[in-house]
Amino acid sequence: MSFFDRLQPYHVYPTDELDLAREMFRRSVSQVEIEIFSYCNRRCWFCPNESIDRITHNEYMRPELYSSIIAQLASIQYSGMITYSRYNEPLADRIILDRLREARAALPHALLHTNTNGDYLDHEYLNELYDAGMRSLNIQIYLKNHERYDHDKVIKRGEQTLKRLQLPSVLTINQPGVWYEMNLGFKDMKIRLYGRNFEVNGTSRGNQVDIKKDYVRTLPCNIPFWNVYVDYNGKMVPCCNYRSDIVEHEEYVLNDLNEQPSIFLTYASPAAAAFRRSMLTLEEKKGACSNCHFGLEQLTPQRIDRIASTLAA
Repeated sequence: MSFFDRLQPYHVYPTDELDLAREMFRRSVSQVEIEIFSYCNRRCWFCPNESIDRITHNEYMRPELYSSIIAQLASIQYSGMITYSRYNEPLADRIILDRLREARAALPHALLHTNTNGDYLDHEYLNELYDAGMRSLNIQIYLKNHERYDHDKVIKRGEQTLKRLQLPSVLTINQPGVWYEMNLGFKDMKIRLYGRNFEVNGTSRGNQVDIKKDYVRTLPCNIPFWNVYVDYNGKMVPCCNYRSDIVEHEEYVLNDLNEQPSIFLTYASPAAAAFRRSMLTLEEKKGACSNCHFGLEQLTPQRIDRIASTLAA
């Protein structure tokens, strides 16, 4: 089911009434992405970190802010996904274990997930993550920082990861030059191990990376309707391709949760509502969204009609 099937007029109109904002969030958001610290050990060519320093210093989200976000989610009995990967490497600091335990205690029905480059992961660490509450993990197979996709090298790198983790695997995708993926067996945890060719299936990350910059985006986007993203500094943005530490993306920051802590009111704010409205048109998208190749979804006539009626309400 597409989120376009769930569109309502309230998604494109702001409210400053907390109860209404909380209910809209509860009905809409199924993924919350929280960056608990800034550090990443890599400078991958397909990521803005190639030119932005996330290595020299590690800045942490304030523990009080993290606890506030978790408490707010608990107030609506949130049962969607919480993921811990933004533009950091979430397994580089074992503080993630404490954050997972806190989330699991407060949100017993939420799915705790992260993406990782796998550099810090071994079988013992995997057990610790599981015991702390994680039940979903994507291990992405990366080559050297500036190395482009090579299918044979990705397969070899994947085999090295498997040997380190000591887990059974099932090959699910083997598309030369495009994608290689396995499902790994570990208790009741969902684990994907995969490598992908970002030149084929990547995006420019808000016009920051030289991938598909000649693409013209006209399709609507539903990402800012069902996702919430909070950077390590407490700033909330409407899309995973935006980040608050990039000057060109500053205009897309919805709020600083250190100053106004409600994730519900931020989701329902004038800035968020206006951004969602702008993503529903069939016109060329503007600014950092102009060449976005992420979240493409061809629309049925029925969904186009629903979008039109939402905008006209």
